[in-house]
Amino acid sequence: MQMRQQTGKNGRGHWVWLWGPVLGYCSLIFMLSAQQDLSPPQFPSSDKVAHFLEYGVLGILWARAAQASWPHWTFRLLLLSTMLFTGFYGVTDEWHQFYIPGRFSDWYDALTDLCGGTLGGLGYLLSVRLLAKKTVPSPTPAV
Repeated sequence: MQMRQQTGKNGRGHWVWLWGPVLGYCSLIFMLSAQQDLSPPQFPSSDKVAHFLEYGVLGILWARAAQASWPHWTFRLLLLSTMLFTGFYGVTDEWHQFYIPGRFSDWYDALTDLCGGTLGGLGYLLSVRLLAKKTVPSPTPAV
């Protein structure tokens, strides 16, 4: 019996296309969190802005992968999964930073991560919904 690698819609190639960016971006966040002297640009609340944008991208990537992987999920379930994932990853990121010399852990950063991830995912899901409505052809009247 010959084994064949699947690369179609449900194969490994599809999985890598959807979830690879999520895993890669989570790895990037982890590596950045491990830097002892990482500091954002200096302007008021720059740390929170950086966290919000960083996790906004993660929310977009998660929502994209989840929606394509589980098309039967409702809008609310997709948004809830985005909130749970980005919130959980934000908390683990802050826990990780607690053990890095020169870094500190802040629950407000974790809350900002949750907000950024949620709004990023929400923006993605709403834009997909809006684009889907625009691409559905309206029925033409019979003459």
